[in-house]
Amino acid sequence: MNFSMTRRAILASGAAILACGVNAQSSDPDKETQTMTAVPFTIDVSSDVIEDLKDRIAATRLPDQLARTGWSYGTDTTYLADLLEYWRTEYDWLAEQARLNTFDHFKAEIDGLDIHFVHTASDRPDAIPLLMLHGWPSSFVQMLDIIPMLTDPEGDGPAFHVVAASLPGYGFSGIPTEPGMSPGAIAPYMHKLMTDVLGYDRYGVRSSDLGAGVAAMMAGSYAEAVIGSHTGGTNPYLQGPIPDDLSEEEQAFVQNAQMWMQQEMAYAMQHSSKPQTVAVALNDSPAGLASWIVEKFWRWTDNDGTIESAIDRDALLTNLTIYWATQTINSSMRLYAEAARAQDGWAMPQVPVGYLMPKNDMFETPRSWIERQGPVGHWTVAEQGGHFMEWEQPRIVADDLRLFFGGLQDG
Repeated sequence: MNFSMTRRAILASGAAILACGVNAQSSDPDKETQTMTAVPFTIDVSSDVIEDLKDRIAATRLPDQLARTGWSYGTDTTYLADLLEYWRTEYDWLAEQARLNTFDHFKAEIDGLDIHFVHTASDRPDAIPLLMLHGWPSSFVQMLDIIPMLTDPEGDGPAFHVVAASLPGYGFSGIPTEPGMSPGAIAPYMHKLMTDVLGYDRYGVRSSDLGAGVAAMMAGSYAEAVIGSHTGGTNPYLQGPIPDDLSEEEQAFVQNAQMWMQQEMAYAMQHSSKPQTVAVALNDSPAGLASWIVEKFWRWTDNDGTIESAIDRDALLTNLTIYWATQTINSSMRLYAEAARAQDGWAMPQVPVGYLMPKNDMFETPRSWIERQGPVGHWTVAEQGGHFMEWEQPRIVADDLRLFFGGLQDG
Protein backbone atom coordinates (compact mmCIF):
# COMPACT_ATOMS: atom_id res chain seq x y z
CA MET A 1 0.00 0.00 0.00
CA ASN A 2 1.46 3.38 -1.00
CA PHE A 3 0.97 6.38 1.25
CA SER A 4 3.32 8.71 -0.59
CA MET A 5 2.74 12.44 -0.60
CA THR A 6 0.83 14.13 -3.37
CA ARG A 7 2.39 17.08 -5.16
CA ARG A 8 0.39 19.51 -3.04
CA ALA A 9 1.64 17.92 0.18
CA ILE A 10 5.24 18.05 -1.01
CA LEU A 11 4.85 21.76 -1.70
CA ALA A 12 3.19 22.28 1.64
CA SER A 13 6.14 20.83 3.52
CA GLY A 14 9.03 21.97 1.35
CA ALA A 15 10.88 25.18 0.82
CA ALA A 16 8.15 26.62 -1.37
CA ILE A 17 5.85 27.15 1.58
CA LEU A 18 8.44 29.23 3.36
CA ALA A 19 8.24 31.78 0.60
CA CYS A 20 4.51 31.81 0.01
CA GLY A 21 1.26 30.13 1.00
CA VAL A 22 0.22 26.80 -0.50
CA ASN A 23 -3.11 26.65 -2.24
CA ALA A 24 -5.22 23.54 -2.58
CA GLN A 25 -8.64 23.20 -4.12
CA SER A 26 -11.33 21.70 -1.94
CA SER A 27 -12.04 18.04 -2.73
CA ASP A 28 -15.54 18.20 -1.21
CA PRO A 29 -17.97 17.76 -4.14
CA ASP A 30 -20.83 19.12 -2.02
CA LYS A 31 -19.18 22.52 -1.70
CA GLU A 32 -18.46 25.02 -4.40
CA THR A 33 -14.83 25.20 -5.39
CA GLN A 34 -12.77 27.09 -2.84
CA THR A 35 -9.12 27.72 -2.11
CA MET A 36 -7.57 26.81 1.23
CA THR A 37 -4.14 28.17 2.05
CA ALA A 38 -1.50 27.17 4.58
CA VAL A 39 0.42 30.26 5.65
CA PRO A 40 3.72 30.11 7.57
CA PHE A 41 3.30 31.25 11.15
CA THR A 42 5.84 32.37 13.75
CA ILE A 43 5.07 32.36 17.46
CA ASP A 44 5.75 35.85 18.76
CA VAL A 45 4.26 36.64 22.16
CA SER A 46 4.55 40.29 23.09
CA SER A 47 7.04 41.16 25.81
CA ASP A 48 4.25 43.20 27.41
CA VAL A 49 2.23 40.00 27.85
CA ILE A 50 5.15 38.26 29.56
CA GLU A 51 5.89 41.22 31.83
CA ASP A 52 2.23 41.45 32.80
CA LEU A 53 2.27 37.71 33.53
CA LYS A 54 5.25 38.16 35.87
CA ASP A 55 3.63 41.13 37.60
CA ARG A 56 0.45 39.16 38.22
CA ILE A 57 2.44 36.23 39.63
CA ALA A 58 4.28 38.61 41.97
CA ALA A 59 0.93 39.88 43.27
CA THR A 60 -0.47 36.38 43.89
CA ARG A 61 -2.36 35.75 47.13
CA LEU A 62 -2.20 32.02 47.80
CA PRO A 63 -4.83 30.49 50.11
CA ASP A 64 -4.15 28.70 53.36
CA GLN A 65 -3.53 24.95 53.40
CA LEU A 66 -3.93 22.46 56.20
CA ALA A 67 -0.66 21.04 57.49
CA ARG A 68 0.61 17.78 56.03
CA THR A 69 -2.22 17.51 53.47
CA GLY A 70 -0.09 17.69 50.29
CA TRP A 71 -2.28 17.19 47.22
CA SER A 72 -5.16 15.51 49.03
CA TYR A 73 -7.41 18.60 48.99
CA GLY A 74 -6.29 19.71 45.54
CA THR A 75 -3.20 21.58 44.42
CA ASP A 76 -0.37 21.57 46.94
CA THR A 77 0.25 25.27 47.59
CA THR A 78 3.86 24.63 48.61
CA TYR A 79 4.53 23.12 45.21
CA LEU A 80 2.51 25.84 43.49
CA ALA A 81 4.41 28.63 45.22
CA ASP A 82 7.72 27.16 44.08
CA LEU A 83 6.43 26.70 40.52
CA LEU A 84 5.12 30.28 40.37
CA GLU A 85 8.41 31.71 41.61
CA TYR A 86 10.31 29.69 39.00
CA TRP A 87 7.84 30.82 36.31
CA ARG A 88 8.38 34.46 37.32
CA THR A 89 12.15 34.52 37.87
CA GLU A 90 13.86 31.64 36.07
CA TYR A 91 11.68 30.31 33.27
CA ASP A 92 12.88 31.76 29.95
CA TRP A 93 9.94 32.20 27.59
CA LEU A 94 12.08 33.73 24.86
CA ALA A 95 14.32 30.65 24.80
CA GLU A 96 11.29 28.36 24.76
CA GLN A 97 9.64 30.43 22.04
CA ALA A 98 12.81 30.15 19.94
CA ARG A 99 12.77 26.38 20.46
CA LEU A 100 9.13 26.17 19.40
CA ASN A 101 9.94 28.18 16.28
CA THR A 102 12.56 25.65 15.17
CA PHE A 103 9.53 23.67 14.01
CA ASP A 104 7.59 24.70 10.91
CA HIS A 105 4.33 26.30 12.05
CA PHE A 106 1.40 27.19 9.82
CA LYS A 107 -2.13 28.49 9.95
CA ALA A 108 -4.90 27.64 7.54
CA GLU A 109 -8.31 29.26 7.39
CA ILE A 110 -10.86 26.47 7.10
CA ASP A 111 -14.51 27.41 6.83
CA GLY A 112 -13.80 30.76 8.46
CA LEU A 113 -11.71 29.45 11.39
CA ASP A 114 -7.92 29.57 11.68
CA ILE A 115 -6.34 26.19 12.43
CA HIS A 116 -2.76 26.21 13.71
CA PHE A 117 -0.50 23.23 13.10
CA VAL A 118 3.09 22.07 13.00
CA HIS A 119 3.97 20.21 9.79
CA THR A 120 7.17 18.18 9.59
CA ALA A 121 7.69 16.00 6.54
CA SER A 122 9.89 12.93 6.41
CA ASP A 123 12.60 12.57 3.79
CA ARG A 124 11.28 9.09 3.06
CA PRO A 125 8.95 9.11 0.04
CA ASP A 126 6.85 6.22 1.41
CA ALA A 127 6.17 7.94 4.74
CA ILE A 128 2.63 7.88 6.11
CA PRO A 129 0.86 11.20 6.77
CA LEU A 130 -0.10 11.30 10.45
CA LEU A 131 -2.41 13.78 12.17
CA MET A 132 -1.72 14.10 15.91
CA LEU A 133 -4.46 15.44 18.20
CA HIS A 134 -4.04 16.55 21.81
CA GLY A 135 -6.66 17.00 24.53
CA TRP A 136 -7.13 19.11 27.67
CA PRO A 137 -5.19 20.58 29.44
CA SER A 138 -2.59 19.95 26.78
CA SER A 139 -1.56 21.56 23.51
CA PHE A 140 0.46 20.84 20.38
CA VAL A 141 3.58 21.10 22.60
CA GLN A 142 2.82 17.56 23.79
CA MET A 143 3.75 16.26 20.33
CA LEU A 144 7.06 18.02 19.70
CA ASP A 145 9.51 15.57 21.27
CA ILE A 146 8.09 12.64 19.34
CA ILE A 147 8.22 14.28 15.90
CA PRO A 148 11.85 13.39 14.99
CA MET A 149 11.25 9.82 16.20
CA LEU A 150 8.49 9.55 13.60
CA THR A 151 9.89 11.49 10.67
CA ASP A 152 13.37 9.97 10.86
CA PRO A 153 13.03 6.67 12.71
CA GLU A 154 15.66 4.04 13.31
CA GLY A 155 15.26 0.43 12.23
CA ASP A 156 12.44 -1.18 10.30
CA GLY A 157 8.93 0.10 10.03
CA PRO A 158 7.34 3.17 8.47
CA ALA A 159 8.22 6.82 8.81
CA PHE A 160 5.62 9.57 9.06
CA HIS A 161 4.86 13.04 7.76
CA VAL A 162 3.67 14.57 11.05
CA VAL A 163 0.91 17.16 11.38
CA ALA A 164 0.47 18.26 15.02
CA ALA A 165 -2.65 20.40 15.08
CA SER A 166 -4.08 22.73 17.71
CA LEU A 167 -7.76 22.03 18.27
CA PRO A 168 -10.12 24.98 17.71
CA GLY A 169 -10.10 27.13 20.82
CA TYR A 170 -6.67 25.87 21.87
CA GLY A 171 -3.27 27.50 21.54
CA PHE A 172 -2.81 29.46 18.35
CA SER A 173 -5.91 28.15 16.57
CA GLY A 174 -8.91 30.43 16.28
CA ILE A 175 -11.51 30.63 19.02
CA PRO A 176 -15.01 29.56 17.90
CA THR A 177 -17.50 32.41 18.13
CA GLU A 178 -20.71 30.37 17.94
CA PRO A 179 -21.97 27.45 20.04
CA GLY A 180 -21.66 23.91 18.73
CA MET A 181 -17.93 23.33 18.21
CA SER A 182 -18.06 19.78 19.61
CA PRO A 183 -15.59 16.98 18.84
CA GLY A 184 -17.92 15.89 16.04
CA ALA A 185 -17.98 19.41 14.63
CA ILE A 186 -14.17 19.66 14.80
CA ALA A 187 -13.69 16.46 12.78
CA PRO A 188 -14.42 18.06 9.36
CA TYR A 189 -11.89 20.82 10.06
CA MET A 190 -9.16 18.28 10.77
CA HIS A 191 -10.10 16.21 7.72
CA LYS A 192 -10.01 19.28 5.48
CA LEU A 193 -6.66 20.26 6.94
CA MET A 194 -5.18 16.93 5.89
CA THR A 195 -6.87 16.68 2.50
CA ASP A 196 -7.87 20.08 1.14
CA VAL A 197 -5.04 22.12 2.68
CA LEU A 198 -2.11 19.68 2.75
CA GLY A 199 -3.23 17.48 -0.12
CA TYR A 200 -2.93 14.09 1.53
CA ASP A 201 -5.33 11.59 -0.04
CA ARG A 202 -4.85 9.11 2.82
CA TYR A 203 -3.63 9.64 6.35
CA GLY A 204 -3.54 8.14 9.83
CA VAL A 205 -4.59 9.67 13.14
CA ARG A 206 -3.00 9.53 16.59
CA SER A 207 -5.04 10.92 19.49
CA SER A 208 -5.79 10.92 23.20
CA ASP A 209 -8.19 12.58 25.64
CA LEU A 210 -10.62 14.98 23.90
CA GLY A 211 -8.63 14.58 20.71
CA ALA A 212 -9.71 10.93 20.74
CA GLY A 213 -13.32 12.09 20.44
CA VAL A 214 -12.41 14.02 17.30
CA ALA A 215 -10.46 11.05 15.96
CA ALA A 216 -13.39 8.70 16.61
CA MET A 217 -15.67 10.89 14.52
CA MET A 218 -13.07 11.00 11.75
CA ALA A 219 -12.69 7.20 11.83
CA GLY A 220 -16.44 6.87 11.48
CA SER A 221 -16.97 9.54 8.83
CA TYR A 222 -13.92 9.52 6.55
CA ALA A 223 -13.08 5.87 5.99
CA GLU A 224 -12.06 6.61 2.41
CA ALA A 225 -9.21 8.80 3.70
CA VAL A 226 -8.34 7.59 7.20
CA ILE A 227 -5.92 4.64 7.06
CA GLY A 228 -6.27 3.85 10.74
CA SER A 229 -6.72 5.47 14.12
CA HIS A 230 -4.25 4.99 16.98
CA THR A 231 -5.39 6.06 20.42
CA GLY A 232 -5.33 5.04 24.07
CA GLY A 233 -5.70 6.10 27.66
CA THR A 234 -8.35 5.70 30.33
CA ASN A 235 -11.87 6.91 29.62
CA PRO A 236 -13.74 7.04 32.95
CA TYR A 237 -17.11 7.84 31.38
CA LEU A 238 -19.55 4.91 31.54
CA GLN A 239 -21.91 5.33 28.60
CA GLY A 240 -25.37 3.76 28.76
CA PRO A 241 -26.52 0.92 31.02
CA ILE A 242 -23.84 -1.30 32.54
CA PRO A 243 -23.89 -4.80 30.98
CA ASP A 244 -24.88 -7.63 33.30
CA ASP A 245 -22.28 -10.10 32.03
CA LEU A 246 -19.09 -8.32 33.14
CA SER A 247 -15.89 -10.25 33.66
CA GLU A 248 -13.96 -9.76 36.91
CA GLU A 249 -11.62 -7.35 35.13
CA GLU A 250 -14.56 -5.38 33.78
CA GLN A 251 -16.24 -5.29 37.19
CA ALA A 252 -13.06 -3.82 38.66
CA PHE A 253 -12.92 -1.29 35.81
CA VAL A 254 -16.54 -0.18 36.39
CA GLN A 255 -15.93 0.18 40.13
CA ASN A 256 -12.79 2.21 39.50
CA ALA A 257 -14.61 4.39 36.98
CA GLN A 258 -17.48 5.05 39.37
CA MET A 259 -15.04 5.94 42.16
CA TRP A 260 -13.03 8.14 39.80
CA MET A 261 -16.17 9.99 38.72
CA GLN A 262 -16.98 10.77 42.36
CA GLN A 263 -13.50 11.76 43.46
CA GLU A 264 -11.77 13.21 40.40
CA MET A 265 -14.29 14.52 37.87
CA ALA A 266 -15.65 17.66 39.54
CA TYR A 267 -13.53 19.72 37.12
CA ALA A 268 -15.19 18.01 34.14
CA MET A 269 -18.66 18.66 35.53
CA GLN A 270 -17.74 22.32 35.85
CA HIS A 271 -16.36 22.40 32.30
CA SER A 272 -19.41 20.61 30.95
CA SER A 273 -21.98 22.79 32.68
CA LYS A 274 -20.65 26.28 33.53
CA PRO A 275 -17.14 26.76 32.08
CA GLN A 276 -17.62 30.52 31.80
CA THR A 277 -17.95 30.88 35.57
CA VAL A 278 -14.53 29.55 36.50
CA ALA A 279 -12.91 30.92 33.32
CA VAL A 280 -13.21 34.47 34.66
CA ALA A 281 -10.82 33.61 37.48
CA LEU A 282 -8.47 31.43 35.43
CA ASN A 283 -8.15 33.93 32.58
CA ASP A 284 -7.27 36.69 35.06
CA SER A 285 -4.87 34.91 37.41
CA PRO A 286 -1.81 32.94 36.30
CA ALA A 287 -1.71 31.33 39.74
CA GLY A 288 -5.30 30.19 39.34
CA LEU A 289 -4.61 28.95 35.82
CA ALA A 290 -1.55 27.03 36.97
CA SER A 291 -3.38 25.52 39.93
CA TRP A 292 -6.29 24.34 37.77
CA ILE A 293 -3.99 22.71 35.21
CA VAL A 294 -1.00 21.38 37.14
CA GLU A 295 -3.19 19.41 39.54
CA LYS A 296 -4.27 17.32 36.54
CA PHE A 297 -0.67 16.77 35.50
CA TRP A 298 0.16 15.64 39.03
CA ARG A 299 -2.84 13.29 39.18
CA TRP A 300 -2.75 11.90 35.64
CA THR A 301 0.96 11.40 34.95
CA ASP A 302 3.04 8.38 35.90
CA ASN A 303 5.18 10.22 38.45
CA ASP A 304 7.08 9.51 41.66
CA GLY A 305 5.22 12.18 43.61
CA THR A 306 6.51 15.14 41.60
CA ILE A 307 5.23 16.20 38.19
CA GLU A 308 8.77 16.84 37.00
CA SER A 309 9.62 13.15 37.24
CA ALA A 310 7.19 12.66 34.35
CA ILE A 311 7.28 15.96 32.43
CA ASP A 312 10.01 18.58 32.25
CA ARG A 313 9.17 21.72 34.25
CA ASP A 314 9.95 24.07 31.37
CA ALA A 315 7.67 22.07 29.05
CA LEU A 316 4.91 22.28 31.65
CA LEU A 317 5.35 26.05 31.89
CA THR A 318 5.50 26.44 28.12
CA ASN A 319 2.12 24.76 27.94
CA LEU A 320 0.80 27.10 30.67
CA THR A 321 2.28 30.18 29.01
CA ILE A 322 0.55 29.35 25.75
CA TYR A 323 -2.79 29.04 27.55
CA TRP A 324 -2.11 32.37 29.25
CA ALA A 325 -0.82 34.32 26.24
CA THR A 326 -3.61 33.16 23.91
CA GLN A 327 -6.34 33.50 26.55
CA THR A 328 -7.77 30.12 25.56
CA ILE A 329 -8.53 28.57 28.93
CA ASN A 330 -12.23 29.43 28.50
CA SER A 331 -12.55 28.15 24.94
CA SER A 332 -10.53 25.03 25.75
CA MET A 333 -12.75 24.13 28.70
CA ARG A 334 -15.83 24.92 26.65
CA LEU A 335 -15.14 21.89 24.47
CA TYR A 336 -16.40 19.76 27.35
CA ALA A 337 -19.70 21.66 27.35
CA GLU A 338 -20.02 21.37 23.58
CA ALA A 339 -19.36 17.63 23.80
CA ALA A 340 -21.99 17.25 26.52
CA ARG A 341 -24.59 19.19 24.51
CA ALA A 342 -23.83 17.64 21.13
CA GLN A 343 -26.49 15.54 19.47
CA ASP A 344 -24.18 13.59 17.15
CA GLY A 345 -22.86 11.13 19.78
CA TRP A 346 -19.86 8.92 18.97
CA ALA A 347 -19.39 7.37 15.56
CA MET A 348 -18.63 3.67 15.11
CA PRO A 349 -15.15 3.45 13.54
CA GLN A 350 -15.05 2.25 9.95
CA VAL A 351 -11.27 1.85 9.91
CA PRO A 352 -8.77 -0.21 11.96
CA VAL A 353 -8.30 1.16 15.48
CA GLY A 354 -5.18 0.50 17.52
CA TYR A 355 -4.84 1.06 21.27
CA LEU A 356 -1.78 1.88 23.35
CA MET A 357 -3.01 1.57 26.94
CA PRO A 358 -0.72 2.88 29.71
CA LYS A 359 -1.23 0.96 32.95
CA ASN A 360 -0.59 4.07 35.03
CA ASP A 361 -3.17 6.37 33.43
CA MET A 362 -5.90 6.85 36.07
CA PHE A 363 -6.68 3.10 36.26
CA GLU A 364 -6.34 0.10 33.96
CA THR A 365 -8.81 -0.58 31.16
CA PRO A 366 -9.37 -4.21 30.10
CA ARG A 367 -9.39 -4.98 26.41
CA SER A 368 -12.75 -6.73 26.73
CA TRP A 369 -14.37 -3.48 27.83
CA ILE A 370 -13.09 -1.64 24.75
CA GLU A 371 -14.20 -4.53 22.52
CA ARG A 372 -17.77 -3.96 23.69
CA GLN A 373 -17.59 -0.61 21.92
CA GLY A 374 -16.13 -1.83 18.64
CA PRO A 375 -13.42 -3.96 17.01
CA VAL A 376 -9.87 -3.68 18.34
CA GLY A 377 -7.31 -3.94 15.57
CA HIS A 378 -4.23 -3.61 17.78
CA TRP A 379 -3.64 -3.67 21.54
CA THR A 380 -0.52 -2.79 23.50
CA VAL A 381 -0.26 -2.33 27.25
CA ALA A 382 2.46 0.14 28.29
CA GLU A 383 4.11 -0.54 31.63
CA GLN A 384 5.32 3.06 31.84
CA GLY A 385 3.60 6.35 31.22
CA GLY A 386 0.30 7.97 32.08
CA HIS A 387 -2.22 10.23 30.41
CA PHE A 388 0.20 12.34 28.33
CA MET A 389 2.14 9.58 26.64
CA GLU A 390 3.84 11.68 23.93
CA TRP A 391 5.32 13.82 26.71
CA GLU A 392 6.01 11.07 29.22
CA GLN A 393 7.12 8.17 27.01
CA PRO A 394 7.53 9.37 23.41
CA ARG A 395 9.67 6.37 22.41
CA ILE A 396 6.97 3.91 23.47
CA VAL A 397 4.37 5.82 21.46
CA ALA A 398 6.62 6.10 18.41
CA ASP A 399 7.41 2.39 18.42
CA ASP A 400 3.76 1.43 18.79
CA LEU A 401 2.67 3.79 16.02
CA ARG A 402 5.19 2.19 13.69
CA LEU A 403 4.03 -1.28 14.72
CA PHE A 404 0.35 -0.49 14.17
CA PHE A 405 0.62 1.44 10.91
CA GLY A 406 3.39 -0.83 9.64
CA GLY A 407 0.93 -3.72 9.90
CA LEU A 408 -1.65 -1.78 7.91
CA GLN A 409 0.98 -0.86 5.34
CA ASP A 410 2.01 -4.50 4.95
CA GLY A 411 -1.64 -5.46 4.51
